[in-house]
Amino acid sequence: MADRRVTWTAPSWGDAPVRTRAPRERTEAARLPWWVVALGIFAASRVVTTVLFLWVQTLATPQSRAGATPSFLDLVSAWDGQWYWLIAESGYPAALPLTDAGAVDTNQWAFLPVYPVLAKALTFGVLDWRIPALAVSVAAGFGAAVLLGALLLPRIGRSRALFAVALLSCSPLAFMFQTTYAESLGLLLLLGALLLVDRERYLAAIPVALVLAFTRPGVLAFALAVGLLLVVRLVRARRGGPPLPAASLASGLLLAGLSAAAGFAWSGIAALGTGRADAYFATEGAWRALWMPDGSITLFSPWWFAATFWTRLALGDAAAVWAAPVVLLVVVGGFAALLLAPATRRLGLTVRLWAASYALYLLAVFFPQSSVFRLLMPMAPLAGAVVPRSIPARAAVLIVSVALQALWLWVCYGPAQTYWSVP
Repeated sequence: MADRRVTWTAPSWGDAPVRTRAPRERTEAARLPWWVVALGIFAASRVVTTVLFLWVQTLATPQSRAGATPSFLDLVSAWDGQWYWLIAESGYPAALPLTDAGAVDTNQWAFLPVYPVLAKALTFGVLDWRIPALAVSVAAGFGAAVLLGALLLPRIGRSRALFAVALLSCSPLAFMFQTTYAESLGLLLLLGALLLVDRERYLAAIPVALVLAFTRPGVLAFALAVGLLLVVRLVRARRGGPPLPAASLASGLLLAGLSAAAGFAWSGIAALGTGRADAYFATEGAWRALWMPDGSITLFSPWWFAATFWTRLALGDAAAVWAAPVVLLVVVGGFAALLLAPATRRLGLTVRLWAASYALYLLAVFFPQSSVFRLLMPMAPLAGAVVPRSIPARAAVLIVSVALQALWLWVCYGPAQTYWSVP
């Protein structure tokens, strides 16, 4: 906190005393606003990522995802970016495509519409879709950096909050802010909704959550987090803690209910659009079938399958019997320990309940493969718990993060093309 002491100097011409600031207060005032610093950090990180993209562009071979001589736009629009482009240009299929075996094939219904439609609107009928799509991603990243700082600043202070922004901006997956994926826009909306909830502005969070529901999956986890937050606040109020006004309770319940309804809405829209009741889940099953023999949607089973598969591959059938549950216990237990750690507790109840709810959501519905790293981006507020005390240690963390980003880009877009190289 700034030192509020003042000194007084009487001017020689006999006017009233003039208030002058003490040296420490002048230093505080001279500093740039934190949000300006956050924007500067993110801007610098975009320069770094651009250099890394240009570097990996020179390494591409005919076996690379974008071919031997890809352009910059080819790289940033690869992988899922191509599906968003297809939605922007062709919309969603009225009939689900089928494989030669008669099963539902992968198709656009697995992707939500806000991002590709917004980018398409910004082409104004003349631009290459990839240009406004990339612009939306980068602009949303700038906004997400500021919102992350705003969410963490009251809890952990300026220095730690800005380091969390730097860690997000330089993380191994920070290149996602410069791809034609919906992750950047989704993170912006999520952090905006969490900030509003943290400030108890539940009604204002409703439109943000509704747009989020049609941008990136995860709004069901958001609904759960809001519900849990209300329960905790209600219990604390009854135990003599801060009161929970009836208006806040009602608006919070409305936010949670509408968010939950919006989370299921896309499956209903897919059913209406195709005439098939299970269109969305069949499509998701088609994507899951690329990884596991049974592509059906069964809650929590994919993580068990993945743990068994990888431990069997690494250790053999006999060892997998005991190793698979150990791996799952380590993953779940380690994350629970992180949420209970003092550094995480300082981030506040909103952040911790969101992280717990989103982790439960991933455990329930997601098959862990290479995209699991990308899907951890909504956990960005937890970066506030990973802040070394010393400046050299913070610098080391950021350097390692950038190095890992370079490695991940090399794997995704460079000469290495493996089954686990999809971002």
